[in-house]
Amino acid sequence: MATSDQAGATITFYVNGVAAQETATFTSGAVTALNLSAAAGESTPTPTSTPGNGGGGDGGPSSGGPSPKDPGSEITYDPDAPLIPEVFTGNAPLTTSAAGVVLEPVTVTTEDKAGAVTIPEGTVARDGDGNPLGEVTCAEAPPAEIPPAPPGTNIAIALVCGPAGATFDPPATLTYTLSSEEWAGIGEGATPKVMWYSPEAGEWQEIAATVDPATRTVTAQVDHFSIYALAWTVPETVAAGAEETRAPAAEPGPAFPTWALALAVVLIAALAAFLLMRRK
Repeated sequence: MATSDQAGATITFYVNGVAAQETATFTSGAVTALNLSAAAGESTPTPTSTPGNGGGGDGGPSSGGPSPKDPGSEITYDPDAPLIPEVFTGNAPLTTSAAGVVLEPVTVTTEDKAGAVTIPEGTVARDGDGNPLGEVTCAEAPPAEIPPAPPGTNIAIALVCGPAGATFDPPATLTYTLSSEEWAGIGEGATPKVMWYSPEAGEWQEIAATVDPATRTVTAQVDHFSIYALAWTVPETVAAGAEETRAPAAEPGPAFPTWALALAVVLIAALAAFLLMRRK
């Protein structure tokens, strides 16, 4: 993708690998409609370099030959190659058509680059009222604004993506990137996941995510904006020293003989009869 410091450079267009007859001059932020034409069977020219000062013998350079172009003075545009999103921090303008189709892809990151949202070219982006979306924001949610996590889940990073109510078709891409220290601190057996908070349901809802340990990233596709969180499902283990302590079972005492029990019953009955006779 061209940058503002390339203003004035010549843009060369290719149609099915054939250089078009038309060119354009790059101007940052400008949108120009250009009809392209290329001769059938024409091949892409291969740039050649002109040797430096030398003799004029057979095979030697001609003094009036063209000089090589500065590599930075020409921009080659391949219409089949996807556009590289321009990266912004915090918020970014979104260029869309009257129908809400994104014309220039953008990526918006948090201040520390831990979270990012990418809106690709061709996505239909609308606000909560159905109008074309003109801006995208991405920031870490303040701890006080993060709803409580479900039992057994720890929230690592929560993002507020806005404006709230914005929708995307096809979805935008949400990316979480952790440092090596943060990744190492996840804990063995913990499962990373991405959730979004539904105010209507009053609960977190999990969405599909892709985990890449090599790049320490977790990505998810989102079709609307809300609070999104990278979280870890904690393994069901009991912390050391917190295991429930049970009292040891009492050792069984000596068995009480059956005959002794019968004798006790007889004695109790005789004592009761004696007391009854005395009352009479």
